[in-house]
Amino acid sequence: MVEKVKQVTRRLITIGIVLLILTISLGIIAYGKGWRLDVTKKSVNSTGLISATSQPSGAQVFVDKTLKTATNNAFNVSPGWYTVRIVKEGYLPWEKKLRVQGEVAIKIDATLFPSNPSLSPLTTTGILVPTLSPDGTKVAYIVPALSGSSTGSLLKQGGLWILELSDRPLGPNRDPQILANTDALLSSPDISLLWSPDSRELIVKTKTAAHLYAVGKTQTFTDVSANLPSILTDWESNRKTKVSQKLAGFPQEFAALASSSATILSFSPDETKILYQATASATIPMIIKPALIASNPTVEAREITPGKLYVYDTKEDKNFLVSGEPIWYPTSNHLILSQNNKIDIMEYDATNRTTVYAGPYTDGFLTPWPNGSRLVIVTNLNPGASTLPNLYSVSLR
Repeated sequence: MVEKVKQVTRRLITIGIVLLILTISLGIIAYGKGWRLDVTKKSVNSTGLISATSQPSGAQVFVDKTLKTATNNAFNVSPGWYTVRIVKEGYLPWEKKLRVQGEVAIKIDATLFPSNPSLSPLTTTGILVPTLSPDGTKVAYIVPALSGSSTGSLLKQGGLWILELSDRPLGPNRDPQILANTDALLSSPDISLLWSPDSRELIVKTKTAAHLYAVGKTQTFTDVSANLPSILTDWESNRKTKVSQKLAGFPQEFAALASSSATILSFSPDETKILYQATASATIPMIIKPALIASNPTVEAREITPGKLYVYDTKEDKNFLVSGEPIWYPTSNHLILSQNNKIDIMEYDATNRTTVYAGPYTDGFLTPWPNGSRLVIVTNLNPGASTLPNLYSVSLR
């Protein structure tokens, strides 16, 4: 009898231990999914997780005006809509309205821009027709020859110049390099510069002539005046081929609509988003069904209107209306917009728009440094000394 009691006791203890382990395991799993004990309401409620990072790090994270933590941390909140604001001294604040769902993690990656960016000259000679290469890594421009002199220091020498938008590992950006100074076309008043689709060749063009340069081969050009139309036709064909190849990576339903009812303006640097202008009314079908959990909550524009600009995000199957004539910022999550003597950067869904530069600059030329550390603009800060503008960088870090 005693032995039977001991056996029953051992079984009960074993069952109790198993139940305890299961209870603890389920509790850990529930905690990991966001379930929390509410002591005031004496209940267990589901919560969502917000993971907030920023560039630069160390910013404060406010949720509905309440300080929660610093960036590069995660915290739980009850399901609902919240206004999240990320603030760091010396930088413009980041703010967005987000929806938090139970047992769902939302990732915030805020890029903060300085409130007082510095302006630095990239050229000092005065320049004409600055032209960005298709790959966004080089700027070609003309430096007018000095009056009454064909010589001088290298940086004051007139001619065709190339500025590489890259930084040396242990030093400042590269100095501009001269590509030609002996071409008679360079002094023509109607000059223009044309880049090849692969950014390896450059055409100096006037109304009557055209010279082709291979980038890196100084002073060497080919006269292509006679066959310029065929070269430009080939270049345009190559450009369209590249667009088609990139578009092939998007869902077939969207690719077909983009080909028939839109003009593709550009792809984001990571090629997951498209900036395009609608040419006909159309409806973008829902490709991801149901919509992804914790996807971008900004209101979409699935009905597109001719003449309007949109951004389509293939990762989340989202389409957003944007304005102006924006260009991509290297993060692939931001657009740069130049309007009314100021430069704004906004997220690709047209939210969180902030002015990063307000001052004199020449409309028509604006590009980001490939690593996103600065913007390149054209401006003349001293019109009394020179009638020609120069290239300047606007620091964003």
